[in-house]
Amino acid sequence: MKLPLLSLFLLLCACVRAPSTETQALPVCTVLSTADARLLLTPSQRKALLEANMTQCAQPFGVLLAADQRIPAETLALAARVLAELLDQDMDGIPDDLAVAAAIRNPKTAWLAMPHDEDDWEEWQLPGLQRKLGYDIIIPTWWMIGDEEPDPVRVKAVIVEEIVHFLTQFGYSTVYPAEFGVEDWTSIIARETQRAQCNFWQHPENDCPGSPAEYRGDCSDPNCDVVEFYQQVLVMNAGMEPGWRGIGFPETREELEALLSERMKGIMKDPTFHQLQKPLRFTYPNP
Repeated sequence: MKLPLLSLFLLLCACVRAPSTETQALPVCTVLSTADARLLLTPSQRKALLEANMTQCAQPFGVLLAADQRIPAETLALAARVLAELLDQDMDGIPDDLAVAAAIRNPKTAWLAMPHDEDDWEEWQLPGLQRKLGYDIIIPTWWMIGDEEPDPVRVKAVIVEEIVHFLTQFGYSTVYPAEFGVEDWTSIIARETQRAQCNFWQHPENDCPGSPAEYRGDCSDPNCDVVEFYQQVLVMNAGMEPGWRGIGFPETREELEALLSERMKGIMKDPTFHQLQKPLRFTYPNP
């Protein structure tokens, strides 16, 4: 399959804007102080992060992960390993899809944030960051832990879910819109979401005939509904347990496979798109 023109353009950009030798030598999953000059940040971005108490960062393959100072460094490092492994599943030190990696490398477009306190985040941290950085996909303490004792399984599930959301919405959707687009209902994964709707998929914020929403909210737009559906499909298809299941979603990989269309299964298995095929190892090397 030929790469679409956008993929070729992004691939060329990735080559033209290759990081310096010093940046390339930086271990992929290293947690650094936000003040560290090795991070690929503009002065205004660095200042905004520090003023928001987002004092620690990692940049696997140049993609920004920033965490509140109250987030344990090992939790940020875990998120960095997940992001690195999803981008480089054969762990050879090079992203499997250079065009996708290039599409998510600019923090002015999108980035991953790990806030600690919901009130702090909404009231004063996020407003300052929105002026200097792009769309934030959050991996917050209140989802990973909440008011309970830390559960490593839950922490991993939340991290995987949000990073898959990030990669789908800003990486694969951008580079392969016909297959993975989430801005309208025309892509293969969007049409699959519609086909599953109220059959074996219902987001708990959305209504279905005879099955009203379970929570207040609205996840009916494709950049929410499709992203949520595809994350659960991808994770379960790879042999992992999603952190939660949509209403009516299958309980096993075998049940899911029987329900998915051949076109959907085809793009997920196509090596062109480097979709996850087996459980994550969570052991991306950091020499």
